[in-house]
Amino acid sequence: MTPQQKWRERNPKADWAHAATRSAINRGLIERKPCEVCGDPETDAHHPDYDRPLTVRFLCRKHHKQEHSGGRK
Repeated sequence: MTPQQKWRERNPKADWAHAATRSAINRGLIERKPCEVCGDPETDAHHPDYDRPLTVRFLCRKHHKQEHSGGRK
């Protein structure tokens, strides 16, 4: 089993939210935006609440990781 498969098994709600967001982006329901912090056009969708899968913040990889680390560098 790959690390990604293990993560999906441990985090079913997060996996569901990620899939819903990917689908909404692909269908044009959500528009990918530049990073809220630095303006980088390459972004990840960050979910503040997995119960609301289409409510996301767009952050570059650096700022997304920083968000998950609680703001630590």
